[in-house]
Amino acid sequence: MRRSRTALFVTALLVMVAVAAAVAQTAGTATKTTTTTAAKSATPAKASASSAKGSPSSGKLGVKTIAGDIIDPSCWVMNGAKGEAHKECMVACAKAGQTLAILEKKTNKVYILAAERPGEDPNKSVLDYAGMPVLVKGKVYTRGGIMAIQVASIEPYSAAKAAAK
Repeated sequence: MRRSRTALFVTALLVMVAVAAAVAQTAGTATKTTTTTAAKSATPAKASASSAKGSPSSGKLGVKTIAGDIIDPSCWVMNGAKGEAHKECMVACAKAGQTLAILEKKTNKVYILAAERPGEDPNKSVLDYAGMPVLVKGKVYTRGGIMAIQVASIEPYSAAKAAAK
């Protein structure tokens, strides 16, 4: 009877070692495949350098000044709502927790407002300017196709005032 228990124990141990070896070999093959695929998809040095500066997945882009309108991105995307006619709805949505955004006049790009620290209200610096054209200066970030701005300063914008500068 002792032999059979010992034999079962040794057999179970050998099976576990064989399974572990198979798993390790499979993991090694997957790593080689991933490395080979990454090497094949590597881009030339010029493309890599340019993508690090401003690709949609790059992070911080730097300080930028944007002339545009404060919008509720949800209402703007779904209904084209912006400006003075949409001010009350925008303020109510912002107070309910909707993050506002800046719609750049020149390019029609949308920059979601970003707070300096997690948990802060990104709308607090722009809410008084809801429904009016503004000139915003701040740090711009981009990742995954989304643009965001951390507002450093904001002021009312007028084309006449901008032309005088």
